[in-house]
Amino acid sequence: MRTVSKIIAVAVAITFGTVSMPSDGYAAGKSYCKSYARKEANRRAGLRQVVPGAMVGAIIGGTIGAVVDGGRGLARGAAIGAVGGTVAGGVKANSKWRRSYDRAYARCRSW
Repeated sequence: MRTVSKIIAVAVAITFGTVSMPSDGYAAGKSYCKSYARKEANRRAGLRQVVPGAMVGAIIGGTIGAVVDGGRGLARGAAIGAVGGTVAGGVKANSKWRRSYDRAYARCRSW
């Protein structure tokens, strides 16, 4: 009788031990989470960061060019400012995209 009690006690301990342990089976799959994170990052960052950077850069560059060199400087300054603003906006968009991707991926894997 004691042997049966020990077997039941061990079986109950194993059952409760495995039931209470979290498993990766409940987390979403890696490929699903990568796709989900990409979509979230694309939605949160991207051209919305680059276009305003180009516009602001063109305005600032054009203003500086006009002050320094008059009419010819306006066009040159605007062009240079637009390129600089596009680069700055792209850098900002890239870092925002990466942060959004990392957060979304971690959130997805924790489900």
